[in-house]
Amino acid sequence: MAVKLLLCALVAGSVALRVPRRRFLASGAALPGACAARVAGARNLPESTGAKGDNRGTVAALAPIARVEASLAAAAEAAKTKKLDAVAAALAEPPRDEKSFKRLFDEYSSDVSYKQKYMDSNAFVVYYTKGFDGKDRPNIEDDPAAERQTKQFGFRNDAWAAVDDARAEVAYLKSEPAESPAELVAMLGRATAAMAGYLALAPPEDVAAARKAGR
Repeated sequence: MAVKLLLCALVAGSVALRVPRRRFLASGAALPGACAARVAGARNLPESTGAKGDNRGTVAALAPIARVEASLAAAAEAAKTKKLDAVAAALAEPPRDEKSFKRLFDEYSSDVSYKQKYMDSNAFVVYYTKGFDGKDRPNIEDDPAAERQTKQFGFRNDAWAAVDDARAEVAYLKSEPAESPAELVAMLGRATAAMAGYLALAPPEDVAAARKAGR
């Protein structure tokens, strides 16, 4: 029981850091059930968003992501002077629901490899053997492609979290005109940082071409 309470406390803490102030109190009542759901649903591999990946790794697939970058940059600039209508308009450009937003990135991102799937389904063995795959063989966990894919999914998730929070913050600020836009500026700063991190994993020439195509 003590372990369960500790896990719930950790989940509550992570939600508190993630959920903007006006939504945290509302989310608190659901924490007991949410805790069990989050712990039970934990997984190492990302859930599928339905991306086909027909143009994976190409400029064509990167261009829509470059457009998201431009929209978030415009929102971040408008937020500095509390131009909420301009921020809202810029934030309306990227997909509004989580799955569609993430799918946009997944069309470009590296796919989950067979090796990653193997490691995920045999995580217990990999952990206790410390990735040993035989004498004079490289560690099974040493995989630059998998590391890149993991970073792509991480930046994608960070971008979505910040955009989702920023949209809610805009609505809050419109209802409370006297409030400072400082939190909104910080949220959009996290969003643009996540986009920069994601695009830094792509070839620079492809990023330049995608930005040009996305205009």
